[in-house]
Amino acid sequence: MQTTEADPAVVLTRIVAASCAAVFKAWTDPVLLQRWLAPGANVVDHAETDLRVGGVFLLETRSPDGSRHRITGRYQVIEPDRRLVQTWIYEGPLDLLTGEETLLEIELSKLGDRSTELRLTHRRLCRTDIREGYRGDWPSCFDKLDRVLN
Repeated sequence: MQTTEADPAVVLTRIVAASCAAVFKAWTDPVLLQRWLAPGANVVDHAETDLRVGGVFLLETRSPDGSRHRITGRYQVIEPDRRLVQTWIYEGPLDLLTGEETLLEIELSKLGDRSTELRLTHRRLCRTDIREGYRGDWPSCFDKLDRVLN
């Protein structure tokens, strides 16, 4: 997928050694989210999901220096084991990222019984530095996801 200035995005693809159902559950189950959805050395202290169109999700994470970060959003599309679209709003404390409503799309494609292609498209990232920040952070989250699923 091409990125245009009208729709700036980060697009990443990863092969995960797990079924589409297992990967989808890892994106939607708060217990599993707590184990992986924070970049680098950050950890998720709390996660909530209301898995229905219009339902809210919440992530509260903590960095090694003790600073706390909060991400919220609403589910827009839910196609179990196949696709998830949700808004993604970083609420702070980093000024660089705070307050912008971005859009996260997760697409899952079956490659085998225990292999899934995960395609993440993070849209509405208006500034290059923000895109580069997310482009750098998502792979470390995927590394943690791999460990959770294996």
